[in-house]
Amino acid sequence: MPALAQPANRPSPVELLPVFEELLPVQVLRDLIQATKQRFYERLFTPLILVWCMLYQRLNADHSQDAVVSYVATGAVDRLDQRHAEPVSHRLRSESTSAYNQGRKRLPLTVLQGAVAHTAHTVRQALGADGLWLGHPVALLDGTTFLLWPEPELVAHYGQHQNQHGATFWVIMQTVVAFCLFSGALLGVVDGALYTSEQALAVRLLAQAVAGSVYVGDRNFGVFSVAQAARHYGVDVLLRLTRRRAHALAKRKLHTGEDLAVTWRPTPADQLQPAMSAAPIAGRLIYVQVTPPGFRPVDLYLFTTLLEASRYTVTQLVELYGLRWHVELDIRYVKDTLEMSLLTSKSLDSVQKDLTAGLLAYNLIRGYMAKAAQGAGLSPLSLSFARCWRRIRDFWRTWQTPESAAQRKRRCQRLLDSLAHCKLPPRKRFRLEPRAVRRRPAVYPALKGSRTEARQSLREQLLEPSKS
Repeated sequence: MPALAQPANRPSPVELLPVFEELLPVQVLRDLIQATKQRFYERLFTPLILVWCMLYQRLNADHSQDAVVSYVATGAVDRLDQRHAEPVSHRLRSESTSAYNQGRKRLPLTVLQGAVAHTAHTVRQALGADGLWLGHPVALLDGTTFLLWPEPELVAHYGQHQNQHGATFWVIMQTVVAFCLFSGALLGVVDGALYTSEQALAVRLLAQAVAGSVYVGDRNFGVFSVAQAARHYGVDVLLRLTRRRAHALAKRKLHTGEDLAVTWRPTPADQLQPAMSAAPIAGRLIYVQVTPPGFRPVDLYLFTTLLEASRYTVTQLVELYGLRWHVELDIRYVKDTLEMSLLTSKSLDSVQKDLTAGLLAYNLIRGYMAKAAQGAGLSPLSLSFARCWRRIRDFWRTWQTPESAAQRKRRCQRLLDSLAHCKLPPRKRFRLEPRAVRRRPAVYPALKGSRTEARQSLREQLLEPSKS
């Protein structure tokens, strides 16, 4: 039987995925490929198909590579290949995941990283003035970890925690992330070994900052080296300080509501960046005592390099820092909703690509949400991420159905309209929940130590009767 050919009037990706094309145009991927100056062999899986399949692998409930191959075999990505007459699903003559796995290895990591940066910039630009705070883009800093399998290459790169009982099982990837306050899009991420400090990672992350931005961080980032890096890269900071550091900076005890002009000089204990100026940093030290209804007072010691007190008032700065908790939600969406708390790849290159592809999928969802909210006159943060994710995932599963351009456009608009109705429920009362979960009934005891050693121990137990 002769191989089936694709229709002569194949729609382009622009027609198929209008919102996707706005966030990540095909030409951007091609430019990112060319920028690597690496020769990329476009075989069965072209860069566009590879990126699409890696997004599907993360968004699909089954994150295996075999699920991706099964998805490609259905003809779902046939229309993304504009260079071959024979559809991809007919050129895929094996059920093996080898072709997809080799394509993932060939795709440079910088292509995915560039795609994440491009989507973040596009989402921020789409919001316009609604995505600025007093004329500044705002980024929320925080640190988090991801679990990895204890493969030798990952152990060698990230290290493995040990205690008095020996090495623990999981490898921990330390990361520092930055999210846009108004859209929730990921602006940047850096990773490091187990014992790399979050402050050192934050310095690396600030190298990716957009000049004129304001970075908001908690007490963990309220150190001189972070403020030093922010000055070096042309951004401002709003950092919470510890009581001890604030009193040392002010050289006296502060009074609530005080806004003090200070000059932050490094101490011998500060870990300075040799390539950056160690000159004192001019800023403002603010102390306020916030009393949430029904709770004890909270002392806030804030340092900022926004010096104009008439433009950046104490009330506005305190309110801005109060929005820092959104970064906790963004991290939860990445790790729990998109199921990225455990990355199961076995090599360093694959782990970093899985992480970056997952963050790209997260940004694309945020892009859809931003466009839907903008059309409805809402804030993107007023929409439920989990509800929007379900609708976008179901829409992507059915986009390949043959339709006219007008029908596809109407379907995309219906998607945006449905997303605009996925609002978060109004919270009339403040909710306080413990950060703990109930332990599920365990059928088997917890596995401690190496599984290989556990297998050997079980084998010896099974062989004991025969020896006797």
